[in-house]
Amino acid sequence: MNARQLLSLCFASALALSAARCVTPAPAQFGVQANHLAHIPARITILPCQKWPQGALYVGQNKIQSADNEMKDLCTNLDAFVLAGFDGQPYMRGIAPAAVKKRLERDPKGAQLDQLDQLWFRPSQVCEACRNPTSYYKKVVASRADWRQWLSAVSRETASSDAVLIPFVAETQGSVIDDRGLYYATRSAEIVMILVDTNNGELIWAGGKKGEIRTPIEKKPADPKAVPLPSWEELYKRLFVPELWAEFPGRQG
Repeated sequence: MNARQLLSLCFASALALSAARCVTPAPAQFGVQANHLAHIPARITILPCQKWPQGALYVGQNKIQSADNEMKDLCTNLDAFVLAGFDGQPYMRGIAPAAVKKRLERDPKGAQLDQLDQLWFRPSQVCEACRNPTSYYKKVVASRADWRQWLSAVSRETASSDAVLIPFVAETQGSVIDDRGLYYATRSAEIVMILVDTNNGELIWAGGKKGEIRTPIEKKPADPKAVPLPSWEELYKRLFVPELWAEFPGRQG
């Protein structure tokens, strides 16, 4: 190797080393959180599925665009998926959404499911660094005193549960799109589940999945609103998958 080749090799090595020092891997959005690796909740309150609070959107999140009846069906299917995920799991002890709702409704002054919107949203607060569900929760919601009080009230009303699992519909969209001259009828949705410690509001675990179905259209439609969109049933097959439970505390298989 001559002097010029040696100099080139050294320069390339220095560049690679510099890049390695400058690039920091982004923290994982989903899965068990680093400070809860050994935490398996003894009793989990499973809340009914609900919309992600629409006044508490993270950067890049779209508002939910589905009709109320579509949202109801989506939530019914998500609730069924979540409950099925607890079957046969000896270390996952959950209180079902129907039982939770009944218990919370006993005391009108206690924790109520319809309070999430006002607990999560502050009109004057914008989080430019919140680019996914977990970062929004950890940076904006987790430390709020009224949110921690709400979690404590939920725990009291549900046999002293030490964690709350909240299934959310984060996004839904349905439209006709133009993809470089090719037209498609599309339907998409994103679901998110977060497991929260009722003692301190910390995020224990999170899971999520975004699914999309595209159906090609022969030509540009005269009325995009009249084009039938892909079925919800086909989209469900892409949303409700075992990977949603990855790293859930105490889960086997």
